[in-house]
This record gives sequence, C-alpha cells and structure tokens, in this order.
Amino acid sequence: MPQDVRFFLPFARRVNPLAERARAHHLGWVRAHGLVAEGPALRAYADWRLTDLAAYAYPEANAEDIELATDAVCLGFPLDDQFDGELGRSPSSAFRLSTALAGIPYRPPGERPALDLPLTRAYADMWRRASAGMSDAWRRRAADNLTRFFRSYVGEARNRLSGAPLDENAYLSLRRQAVGTAPCFDLIERAGRFEVPARAYWSRELQILTRCAGDVIFLCNDVHSLEREEAQGDPHNLVLIRQRAQGCTRAQAVRQVTALVRGRVEMFIELSGRVPRIAARLGLDTAGRVAVERYLEGLRCWMAGNQRWGVASARYTGGAAGRGVIGDLTVPGPASGPASPPSGEVSGPVVPVGALPAPAPSIGPTARVAPPRATVAH
Repeated sequence: MPQDVRFFLPFARRVNPLAERARAHHLGWVRAHGLVAEGPALRAYADWRLTDLAAYAYPEANAEDIELATDAVCLGFPLDDQFDGELGRSPSSAFRLSTALAGIPYRPPGERPALDLPLTRAYADMWRRASAGMSDAWRRRAADNLTRFFRSYVGEARNRLSGAPLDENAYLSLRRQAVGTAPCFDLIERAGRFEVPARAYWSRELQILTRCAGDVIFLCNDVHSLEREEAQGDPHNLVLIRQRAQGCTRAQAVRQVTALVRGRVEMFIELSGRVPRIAARLGLDTAGRVAVERYLEGLRCWMAGNQRWGVASARYTGGAAGRGVIGDLTVPGPASGPASPPSGEVSGPVVPVGALPAPAPSIGPTARVAPPRATVAH
C-alpha cells in the first residue's frame, strides 16, 4: 500500500485474548476443508494474519464464537481470490458459483450444497454454526446480506469483461456489497450472543451508522490494496477511478480517499452521540439499549481493527497473495465429511428479505447526517 498514509480513526484498539487459539483452529479448519495446501501455501496464508483481523473485530467473543467468527471472516479472502483470474472475467461462471453459494442458507441443514466444492462446503459449515441459536429474523437478514455479497461478484465480472471506465457512483453502489462488511457486521451480534431489536436496527440512524462503518472499511481497503489491484488490472478501486476521472496525481487521489474516511468517521461519531435520544424515541428497554451500544462498539472495533490489520498483513505489504496461495477452489475436491452436520434446531430462512431500505448519504465530502425519519418497518 502507499506509504505514510494516515487515517483518522480515533477508536480504541482492542484484541481478543483468545486470538492464538482461534488462529490455530482456523489453520486446521482451512486444511480440513481443502482450502489451502500444506507447505509453502499454508505458510504464506498464515503470513496474511487474517485471524488477527477477526481478533481485533470481535474482542469479547468466547472461544467457540471467536473460532466461528475467524472462520467466517477469513473465508471471504479465499473466495475473493478465486476471481483474480478467468473467473473474475466470466459473468456466467461467476453467476454459477455465486448462485450455489447464495443457496446455502436456504437448504436443509446437513444437505450438501448444489455445487459441491471445497469452498461451498466450507461456507455450508460456517452457516450452520453461525445460524445456531439466532432468531428467524436474524437468519433472514444474514442470509440476505450473504446473497448480496455473493451476487456482487457477478457485477464485478461484468465490469472487468467490458473494460469500460467505471462510473464512480456505480462503483460505490457495487463496492458496498462486494466488500462483504454486511455479513461481518451481522457476526457482531452472533459472536456477542445478542440481537439488536428490529425497530432499532432498521431505523434510519442505525442504518446510516452501519453504512458509515462499511464505507470506512472499503475506503481504507482501497488504499491498502491499491498496488495489488493495479498490478492485476482490476478497475475496482476508488483511488484509481478518481485518478483517471479527474486527471489528478496518485497522491492527490489517495488524499481524497483519506478525506472521505475522515468525513465518514466524523459522521459516525456525531450520530453516535444521538443514540440515547434515538433509543428513547424508539421506546427501547434496558436490554435493547445495551444491544444497540454493543453493536456500535462492534462497528468501532471493525473500523479500527481493519486498519490495524491492513497496514501489517503480508497480503498487502509485498508477501505472496491471491491464487498463488489459495489455488483453484472452483473444481471438486475430496469430500471432508458432511458439509453441515444435521441439527434439528437450526433451519434456514424460507425467503430472503428485500434490499436495505434506508437511503445512504452521499459519499462526497460535503455529506451530512440527514434529519431522522420514521423507523422503517420490517
């Protein structure tokens, strides 16, 4: 990544004390699922320190839950690396894989995915564990967020295939799904074993706070991964888009993106200060207020932790990356036992919910928090 870049992220840095246990578990989990080969590939994968990201993001999760969160967060990187090559420029192939992945939360527990691959079996195992003990409403929301994340790869494949310069607004709309923060933010509740009341979660204010945190993460990531994506000829990077569209220097484009991060963080801090009044307006009881505060603290941990990890990971600092480490996970591999051991208590949602209802503020530097509006019912 570009050197001497500083982001405004005035949030406490925290780490889960069970980080090393989760790291050991995860390296065994990826081996068991055939996601990373033994030897140099596994050592390079370990150097990415993906497990550190989960430890920073979920500092209070217990042993079982930090292992789940680590597997879920880290799994997105092997998936992303599948699109470094031909798959990333084939919308039809991307559609086939994303459709199989998106169907996982809607299949009976214990049933193998429609497309039986090491990658889909790993996601099936992750979903079985993640959905355990959560409400139907949470499972519907989490399944919907996963579906949008998986589907975003089809849009990115179309963009790469067309070779046309990306429009910034279209890029931002797609990037918010492709970055994968929504499923990770759902895990804040799962790893903490709580749920935000629906009327609070779908309120305009919490939707804006969630959107701000997600924007901070993908904007920082666009700086972290700048050289990697440029070398791959991948157009999905705001620094590259602004540099081309404005005819500005690389340094100027990077400064613009860091300014956008600051604007989003300032908006998050300002709106967070209104949460007690928002909770009163929504009639939240003590448990509901605590759940909202825990969710917001999880967003803070994610913003601070993502930056802390991004500047240190060998994935972005010159180490081996991409398919050279992960290999091709889109071809059938040896089965590693049932993808999702049967469980009579956990079932997937029947139908996905609709798109996020709350409109997001403009990403431009002049964006401000809009006046509160009525809660969106779901």
